[in-house]
Amino acid sequence: FIVLFLLILGYLKAPPDTAYVISGLGKKRILIGKAGWRVPFFERVDKLSLRVMQVDVKTTEAVPTNEFINVSVDGVANIKISSEPELKRAAEALLGMRQQELISLVTQVLEGNMREIVGSVGLKEMVQDRQGVAKKITENVVPDMQKLGIEVVNFNIQNFKDAAGTIENM
Repeated sequence: FIVLFLLILGYLKAPPDTAYVISGLGKKRILIGKAGWRVPFFERVDKLSLRVMQVDVKTTEAVPTNEFINVSVDGVANIKISSEPELKRAAEALLGMRQQELISLVTQVLEGNMREIVGSVGLKEMVQDRQGVAKKITENVVPDMQKLGIEVVNFNIQNFKDAAGTIENM
């Protein structure tokens, strides 16, 4: 009877959009979209959402382009915690982090990369090839995000503004 009770108590079924990280008694196991068992009282189960999250990225201050024209940039990114093989890295870095903390961390990383790329391109290129600039930012941010076990699904620049009105005059 006790064995049956422990089997029932230890049964887990992970949905496809959530990773169950089972730890304790030896090595870590991860379940995504399948069933498994844990040893009750000796192993713990933590959950990581694998759903896509939207992150609004805005430069807090104006960023000078390579032509020394200060611009403010607004962008939006869709991110998710990576499935295999970076999921183990994500489990180590992000487990126990609330979604708001995760979005804040990602926003800081994206904003830093956005400032770096905006500072290296000209205003004309920024206005004419918005997708190209967004692609450069995405390519620049991917290695940083992979270290955290996060995948950038897409990144788009919504608009550019400058205080002097140079963009409107173009």
